[in-house]
Parts: sequence; structure tokens; C-alpha cells
Amino acid sequence: MDQSREVPTVWNQLAEAMYLKDSPTAEVRLSEAASFSFGRLQSSQGLLEVARPVVGERGYIIALQLKAIPFIEQFLSNKKVSSGSYPVGGVSVINLQEEPAVLLPNPFDALVLYVTQTDLDETTDAHQAPRVEQLVWPHGVVDPVVYHLGQTLLSSLEQPHHASKIFVDHVLYALNCHFAYSYGGMTRSTPKVRGGLSPWQMRRATALLDAHLDGNIALQQVAEACDLSLGHFARAFKKTFRRPPYTWLTERRIEKAKDFMMNSRLPLADIAARSGFADQSAFNRSFKRIQGMSPGIWRRRNTLGSSRQYNSGNGETSSDQEVRSLLPPFLGSGVGLFDSQLTSD
Repeated sequence: MDQSREVPTVWNQLAEAMYLKDSPTAEVRLSEAASFSFGRLQSSQGLLEVARPVVGERGYIIALQLKAIPFIEQFLSNKKVSSGSYPVGGVSVINLQEEPAVLLPNPFDALVLYVTQTDLDETTDAHQAPRVEQLVWPHGVVDPVVYHLGQTLLSSLEQPHHASKIFVDHVLYALNCHFAYSYGGMTRSTPKVRGGLSPWQMRRATALLDAHLDGNIALQQVAEACDLSLGHFARAFKKTFRRPPYTWLTERRIEKAKDFMMNSRLPLADIAARSGFADQSAFNRSFKRIQGMSPGIWRRRNTLGSSRQYNSGNGETSSDQEVRSLLPPFLGSGVGLFDSQLTSD
């Protein structure tokens, strides 16, 4: 496990307090891409007794229920604060300084986020708003915003190689803004107009992003290289480039891929990998969204000379791929229209 940042001790505390460590019926999965700021806690059996209180930790645990819970009791400082059932999408906000404990006798499955006061301070600072002193949300009440953004985080946890650090950071930043505003009462204000990135910050940021086209770099790392907080960097970058870093990076990948298609005979799968995409499917989706057509069609229209000169690596040219994709399914691959065997793009 690549631990560029040490795993926060709160996860060990939670696992031990809830009897999840070394349990054959439980699983704790943490996100390395997001510096272990969220994870998934599952148990096919539930807890046989009340979990021990989590002590000595600061910040907040925000739990999103992925599975309906027939019965749950939550305690803060040995005082029962909720009892009953929680639906799918139910959210709990738990202040770790209040020594939380829980009774969960039924199987459960939850996405759990660890939000520090530093995270909240950076959010309010970026919005030039007063500091959020406390997060409050009714235990178990559904929050659609957290549920939908949580599904994105869950996908990144299930398929870590298909979600870049920068993308996950954007989702987490959006969630922290939501927490500060909806749970912490952050006021909407008209911030003073701030400038964009300075020339040296532009060079530093774009150089770092160019060096990590796959997005495998934390947004916080790019912000620190520009001597800015995460929130200030995100705002300044968008003001400078008229788009957030993740969108800029995706467009940069597309430009690099177009250069490969124009000046090489590399198969599209290789171009996708060299341009920072997780796979050819991700490349195709992003390319079509931005360019309005698939990579194969774009290549055929923008390449001089024979449109059949680019081979996909399996005996099929890019031109063949595109025509094949337009054929009705009943024609199959044995229609004898081309020299090579046809497969889908």
C-alpha cells in the first residue's frame, strides 16, 4: 500500500471500537487516492454488542448508509441520541470529540468520510466566510447531495484505477463545501474579487499537471506547489483558465491524443494509455464528449493520405472500425466487406 500520507488513526479506532478488525464477516476498505479521507465499512453479521466509544480523536465522521438498517442506536458521550431505522441514503454526522458509540445488531454497509476542521477551515477561507464551528444534521435523514456524490466516491473505491486523484479531490471539495454550507451554516457572501494565477503559478501548475496526465496527483499537492490553499488554488485556476483543473487536464489529454493520431500509426488503445486515460473506453467517452465524434472518425477525417493506413493492432484499420460500428447487428462480422476481420471499436 502506497502510504504517501500516513493513515489517520481514526480508522484504526473505528475498526477496533466496532469489532471489525480480523472479523471474517466484516470489511474495511479505505481510499488511498484521497489520502484515506473516506472508506467503506461493511458487515454481513452486524455488531453483537454496543461498539466501544471512539476517544481521543478530532474532526467528524459522516456516514452514508448504502443499505437500509432495521434498527440502530447511536450514543454521544454515553447519551443515546438516536434510535430506530435508517433508510438507504440516511446520513449521520458525528463529532469525534463527543466519544461516539453505536449499536448495530443487523448487517450494515456504509460509506464513511473523515472530515477534519482543517478541511472546513480551508473551505470557509476560500469562500471568505466565517469559520464553521460545528456540523449538525439530523441522524439518519436522507441527504440527496451526499448520496449522489457518495456514489461517485464509492465507484472510485471499487475501481481505483479508473478514478484519478484530481477527480476524487474535486468531488471531496464539493462535499466539504456542502457540509460547510448545509451542516455548518456557512453564509453565502459576495467574496472580494481575487485575481487568477500569477505567471509563475500558471507555469508551475500546468507543468505538474502535464507531468501527471493520468491525474495521479493530489490537487492539494498542486496547490501547495503554487503556495496557495486548496480552495484559493481551485478558484484562481478556474479564473485563469475558465475551467477547473480536472476539466483542463482532460482537455489536455485529448490534445495529446489528437497529436498522436495525426503523427503516428499507434493503435487507439496505445494512444489512450499514452495520453493518460485509464483505458480505451474512457478515452472514447471523453473524446466524443469534447470533440463530438469518436476518435476513429476524427482520425480518418484529419489524417492525410490513405484512411486505411492506421492499424488497430488486431488487423483492423481505424476506418474499418468506424464502418463496422455503424453496421446493423444482424450483419455480424462475416459480411466480407473488408480485407481484415472486423471487430467493434
